[in-house]
Amino acid sequence: MKIRNRFLNWCIASAATLIFRTLFLTVRAEYPRLADSASPYIPPKGDRRFCFCLWHDAIVACLFSSRTYNLAALISRHQDGSYLTYAIRKLGLFPVRGSASRGGAQATKQLIEQPDLHVCITPDGPRGPRREMKDGIVFLASRTGRSIVPGAVTATRYWAAPAGWSDLLIPKPFSTVIMLAGDPIEVPPDLTREEISEVTTQVQREMDRLEAIVQRYVDGDVAAINDVSRDSGETTSAAAA
Repeated sequence: MKIRNRFLNWCIASAATLIFRTLFLTVRAEYPRLADSASPYIPPKGDRRFCFCLWHDAIVACLFSSRTYNLAALISRHQDGSYLTYAIRKLGLFPVRGSASRGGAQATKQLIEQPDLHVCITPDGPRGPRREMKDGIVFLASRTGRSIVPGAVTATRYWAAPAGWSDLLIPKPFSTVIMLAGDPIEVPPDLTREEISEVTTQVQREMDRLEAIVQRYVDGDVAAINDVSRDSGETTSAAAA
């Protein structure tokens, strides 16, 4: 059922935010290798701005476990995005409405006009398929001059809450959320459609690789974190292919 009343949307978002904030008071957050990379989970240092790339199923864990500021979140123009927009504002972030299918040009314009903001995008949204990249984040990075930072999130114990086409990862009380960030992927300006498709494939591979690493880590293979960094020349040449 879709709720179009703004007040009801606000009430739903407020209640959900309060519930999750209370839950996450009991949840421990762990951020491996923060010193080595830009991160969507704490305020990055320096003047560079990034497009942070996270799967849709990790959005709740990321929003309530991270501490990033100066962050815009790209939210779908579909009705389902209304609830998230209110919640994003309550968390002190800047919602930008748009997606690969609706409002993308307007969203890009807003972000170009906000050069001081990082931006977080769930590239498999708004309607899936789950963990399958769309090219919107690469287009946005190419037009706004932001590098893409891929991320992976999991927890030691969690519920997989049904949410339409993708479950949401909800950490259980007193669990640990592990949030991993990869190396920035440089995206050249003004890419053609074919080049955008090629870089999208590269980002998909990197997201899949990080998911495998973070799962190894939570399963007890602490040394898996050493596999996160990639040769910078490899990343640059792939992005410029």
